[in-house]
Amino acid sequence: MLYVWFLIFGGCQPEDVSCTAIFAYSSTISLYDLSGEPIVDAEIGYTVNGVDGEYIENFGDGSYAVGGEEAGDFVVDISVSVPFDDDSCCWDVGEARMEYTIEADSCHVIGKSFTPDLEWDIICADTDENGDCG
Repeated sequence: MLYVWFLIFGGCQPEDVSCTAIFAYSSTISLYDLSGEPIVDAEIGYTVNGVDGEYIENFGDGSYAVGGEEAGDFVVDISVSVPFDDDSCCWDVGEARMEYTIEADSCHVIGKSFTPDLEWDIICADTDENGDCG
């Protein structure tokens, strides 16, 4: 009898969309240096549909949230500098540009995760007569 009641009354209700109050990241990006160590101090900037983005969170473990509840076409620029252990005047410099689209459902963005391949170069500063970086 309960089953029949549900079919008559419960089955005729409009379908409700029940959204949660969570804050969804648009994307997460994990960054690693040439030796596979997490990069905890990257410079990241992005646009969504051509408008400067404002939400970047550094989790301190090499992963970064880029965009919060933002959907659209993303362009993300990443730059990192890792100092040499044995030469304070030289750095490994890595850069990447990523382009991707984030979609949303009726409640939240559908986040994506990335681990980009950074393009690396070595940059060294000139030294003065004392051997200090100039």
